Amino acid sequence: MRPWPQRRMSRRTWLGSAGALLLAACGVTTLGRDAGSGLAPQLGPVALLGGRVWHEGATEPAGVLSDGGSILAVGPDVAARDAATTIDCTGLVLLPGFVDTHVHVRFARAQDVLLGGVTTVRDLGSTPEDRAAWQGVPVTVRAAGRILTPLGGYPTRSWGGRGESREVADADDARAAVDEQVAAGAVIVKIALEDSGGRPLFAPDVLAAAVDAAHAAGLRVTAHVGTADGLRLALDASVDELAHLPLYAIGEDEAADLAMAGMALCPTLAIRGRDDGATRAVAAFREAGGRVLYSTDLGNGGTRPGIMGEEFAALRAAGMSAAEVVDAATVEAADHLGLDRVGRVEPGWRADVIGVAVDPAGDEPLDAEHVRVVVAGGRPVRTDPA
Repeated sequence: MRPWPQRRMSRRTWLGSAGALLLAACGVTTLGRDAGSGLAPQLGPVALLGGRVWHEGATEPAGVLSDGGSILAVGPDVAARDAATTIDCTGLVLLPGFVDTHVHVRFARAQDVLLGGVTTVRDLGSTPEDRAAWQGVPVTVRAAGRILTPLGGYPTRSWGGRGESREVADADDARAAVDEQVAAGAVIVKIALEDSGGRPLFAPDVLAAAVDAAHAAGLRVTAHVGTADGLRLALDASVDELAHLPLYAIGEDEAADLAMAGMALCPTLAIRGRDDGATRAVAAFREAGGRVLYSTDLGNGGTRPGIMGEEFAALRAAGMSAAEVVDAATVEAADHLGLDRVGRVEPGWRADVIGVAVDPAGDEPLDAEHVRVVVAGGRPVRTDPA
């Protein structure tokens, strides 16, 4: 490989010495289905040196070389001479950037999410204006668009009264509402099934019309479910995914039934605080073969941007190994979102790589506070001392 002029980054750098300027030049937020489009030119090959690469629950000494947004090489032979930019990762574990499958971009700054080790998010309820505020930061954003809900339903009378929701009157209107989200570039359709506090639920025929229209358009449906009645509706209508573990005291047998029905689960356990019943329900869901995806419901009370150690720990408590949690937050989540070659530190995969100052397999839950290096789409956006 022809040597490149070396340009070493300082030992303490966030987006170079002029962080705001480089941030603006690093690219644009990816919206809807156009993953990877509209990005600014690359900075040249980037080498992460001196760290240990995470692979299937173990680490081994290796460097990572990327260029053009993709990983070119991983191994002990990656050297500074191969790169225009080198980043010292001594003492760090290198693993894929996290994918958070349930966020609300309105309630966080993209920079904070990215610096905390999350390089891809799926927004499950915001306005186009909220998503536009994330422009200029190289976070991949997939979006559901507006939340479909009955007239006066959740969350129109609470946090979702600024255009995050689309009230639906009947079955024909449900089909029209789905068409609107598809036309706006939604990657999934979100439906609210929340009748706590006297809120209305969809009639079965209206819900079925929305789900059928989404499926006809090639999209999955995710549901916010608050009660047992809402869960029965979701099962009967063949909803594909739950945006939370149902927010009532769901039993283990019920959770296993969800897995056997083929639903995926974004548990968002940390927002519940200590909840042993919820932990057992997620364990039962997994044991029945269900797919669990890392998710935080960023914007809800008690959540923080970036990797949340509380969610990592909660999934471990539900019986998942560290490797399974990392997979749920990287390659499994990316696959569920339809992202190609995202979620592994391997040649040919997208260069979303983070360096953390803790072994994810250890006793301390991985958290944003451990993140020292972030490379998003091949662009270094954080480099701190190890």
